[in-house]
Amino acid sequence: MKPNYKVCPACGAIGCCDPHASYGRCMITIQNGIRKEYDLSIQRVMCSSCETTHALLADVLIPYGSYSLRFILHTLRAYLNRNCTVATVCQRYAIAISTLYTWIALFKEQANLWLSVLEQILKPSIKSLDHFESINNLPSSFFQRYRFSFFQSCKKARCGREP
Repeated sequence: MKPNYKVCPACGAIGCCDPHASYGRCMITIQNGIRKEYDLSIQRVMCSSCETTHALLADVLIPYGSYSLRFILHTLRAYLNRNCTVATVCQRYAIAISTLYTWIALFKEQANLWLSVLEQILKPSIKSLDHFESINNLPSSFFQRYRFSFFQSCKKARCGREP
């Protein structure tokens, strides 16, 4: 599902975003427990009001990353199950150990932000992953509330600073 850019995310103008360009991007996701890679074409729009451009990313994509939200949550579930070593989880999904630990830290940090919205999530666990996975528009809802994307490093998103 593509996000709706009837309202410019930068200036708030309504109906001012028009197709501008596109670019290619690789998406790594999970299907039936198996890592899959897809080449995507990402549409960009330009706001005629503030002249900024924006990528129309589906909710499963995380800005500036190749891994889908579903892939990250699936990998975190495998880690939280504790059925195998960290090295085995990373080898199974072809990711670096540092990447897994980054995702764990981001999940812990950002799950706490969602406590005000999802009070039943007390700590990062399989149950909390199930809650996150059941929210169809999680990335766009998270972005609208906090102005950076779920599972996007706060440093890359310039958290706490005005655009």
